[in-house]
Amino acid sequence: MQTNLYIYSGLGNIIGILDSLSADIKINSKDVIELNQKQGIAFDQLIVVLPPLHHENDLDVEIYNNDGSKASNCINGARCVSKFIQDQSLLPSSDLKVNTEGGIWNLKALSEDQFCATFALNDSLTKVNINHNNKDIVLDCINLGNPHGVAFEENMHDFDFKTFGKYLQDHECFEDGVNFGLISKKAADEINLRVFERGAGETLACGSGACAAAVIGVIKKELETPVKVNFELGSLLIDYKEESKMISATGKAEFLEKKEITI
Repeated sequence: MQTNLYIYSGLGNIIGILDSLSADIKINSKDVIELNQKQGIAFDQLIVVLPPLHHENDLDVEIYNNDGSKASNCINGARCVSKFIQDQSLLPSSDLKVNTEGGIWNLKALSEDQFCATFALNDSLTKVNINHNNKDIVLDCINLGNPHGVAFEENMHDFDFKTFGKYLQDHECFEDGVNFGLISKKAADEINLRVFERGAGETLACGSGACAAAVIGVIKKELETPVKVNFELGSLLIDYKEESKMISATGKAEFLEKKEITI
């Protein structure tokens, strides 16, 4: 089947979007791997936009990593979906309620390039002790629809970021892998962040990783909300309301190109 894949960027996090609202498009993990590895389509995550199963939602989505594994959350992808709906004029409202495997996204288009994704925190902070190359490290972990473990840079002495991130994917503490975030604190309300994503490796940006880092920092009283999270190509503003346990991520999303593909 011939169709179009819409390529977006959420701060350098490359998101492919398939429109299953206008046409009945079904894909699976093998299709995702085929697109990425054999057809040479570059993306970090691929999101299928679907009609809602329940009338109270505007959309459903399915999220895949580029290795074909399923993801339950992708906040850069959420903002790209919001822009995609705006660009294609698929729905009349700029406020969207979107169902994912990890919970509900509430999306809002703020302008032509600024979008906000809000969702609920349904987990509590835990600590995991990791020994790697005879060195001990404690990760603060939280699940935001997908699992995250973060550490502050000052606690990571002589660790190779990519090697450690890859090592964690097969660790017994993380049956389904984990998104590993490394925080460099700039101020009480600003951090730099690197993320090694399960199923994708290190990416230029990770929206749920930014949320995890900010939320953990706020819970531990290391950071003050809202937190500016800097990546190589831009930043996200993460606001966490501890009373309501709602997380909002605001930042850019941009359209890159449309590719004709075969699935």
